Parts: sequence; structure tokens; C-alpha cells
Amino acid sequence: MANHMHLVVNVHSDPDPESILRDFKSYGSGALNVQWEKPISGTWWTESGSKRKLGTDNSVNRAIEYCCDQEYPLLIW
Repeated sequence: MANHMHLVVNVHSDPDPESILRDFKSYGSGALNVQWEKPISGTWWTESGSKRKLGTDNSVNRAIEYCCDQEYPLLIW
């Protein structure tokens, strides 16, 4: 899991998922750039990422279980 990450995020109201992903990538890049040299590709991220809304408690629970069940996770918070 050193080459990717999963986030399950609860947000209030109904913000644009694209904006949420953009903000996570932006703030994440800033933190990573402080600690390490920028990657050769010039970015830490792929071009896209899932922005799927989880509309039920069951779908949220399944997404969390999926993240927790990953082989060799570096961090579960």
C-alpha cells in the first residue's frame, strides 16, 4: 500500500466531490513537498480518483471495511 491510499470522508451538506478530491490532493501535496523532494513526474497523484458518494450507512461501512482489509496497510486511522 505504499503506492496509493484510500479515504472515506464524511462531509456536511452536499459539496462537489471533485472539489473535495482536489482539496485533499492540494493540501496533501503541500505536506509531502515539505517532507520529500517532488516526484520525477512532478506530481504525487494520478490524474483522477474515485469521487463516489456513499449514500447509505451500509455502503459507508462496506467502504471502511474494504480499506481496513487491505493487505499490509501503512496506516488505518
